[in-house]
Amino acid sequence: MSDDLQTTLEALAEHEARVQSGPLTRLMRRLGRTASFAAVYRRVGPVIDPRIAHIADGKLMARLYGFPVLILHTTGAKSGLPRSSPLLYVRDGDDLMLLGTNFGQPKHPAWTANLLAHPDAAVEVGPVRLAVRAEQVDEATVERLFPSFVAVYPGYADYLGRREGLAPRMFRLRPVR
Repeated sequence: MSDDLQTTLEALAEHEARVQSGPLTRLMRRLGRTASFAAVYRRVGPVIDPRIAHIADGKLMARLYGFPVLILHTTGAKSGLPRSSPLLYVRDGDDLMLLGTNFGQPKHPAWTANLLAHPDAAVEVGPVRLAVRAEQVDEATVERLFPSFVAVYPGYADYLGRREGLAPRMFRLRPVR
């Protein structure tokens, strides 16, 4: 691993250490399990979250939400245009893991199609911008890491029941330099 990449990953870890659960975190963990909250937040979150994410180098979002949040920058699968998506993630070593549940809707979120079509992407985590290469993981990895997603946000377990049997796509984002 290059020194530059190592320095970037250390800055990422410093930002992640600022993420602390608070009253809003507990409220969102409870409300997020409901279909009505998911229906509203899937429309509001993508508009509000990127704006909050850039305030004070992500420190506000880390304190306010208390979730590990990144902004995923992809290329549109159909349009070829730049796309940005605020998403929760979990770590697996140096890799960032994403789970595409689409708030429990029985279809895959667009960002997953973007990563399948164009796996070279970037993420912003607080003040850190990192180039990544995405790969969809196998079922064994999904089974191993799904409990980590539920530990961060219990709504993920509820989303599965509303997806009409459609398995979510999980991606591993490997940092590149």
